[in-house]
Amino acid sequence: MGHHNTIGYTIRLIHNRVHKTMEAKRMENEGNLTGMQGWTLGFLRKNAARDIYQKDIEAEFSISRATASNMLACMERKGLIKRIAVEHDARLKKIVLTEKADRIVERADTDMREMEQKLIEGMSERDVAEFHRLLDLVMKNISVGKEDIPQDIVANDEK
Repeated sequence: MGHHNTIGYTIRLIHNRVHKTMEAKRMENEGNLTGMQGWTLGFLRKNAARDIYQKDIEAEFSISRATASNMLACMERKGLIKRIAVEHDARLKKIVLTEKADRIVERADTDMREMEQKLIEGMSERDVAEFHRLLDLVMKNISVGKEDIPQDIVANDEK
């Protein structure tokens, strides 16, 4: 059996094509945004209902205070976030997305939805459910523990 006939090789090809397509869209839509800045925008959007501070970003991404501070300063200069002093403690600044950042995150969400649709094109609902079941089985087969599974998969599984 040649490597071209293996599931692992096919998964790699799919990953590469999805990655290249999404990276091209990201460059087109976001320009010079780093991956960490993009993840931060997503985190802020997902947690828009509560106040987020620098310490929350440090904890979420396991980064140092200096790294978080530099990244947030850069994002502020790019017009992606605002740091707003809170009434109860002038030293504390909550981080909020700007309209520009909201548009970027919305476009990224649209791009992801479009990619998902492209991936399942021609499949019935039953096919998609079975495909998810099989992918979950593959993940389980190659996982040592829950920590090996990306958190978004764990979160989707708990819904």
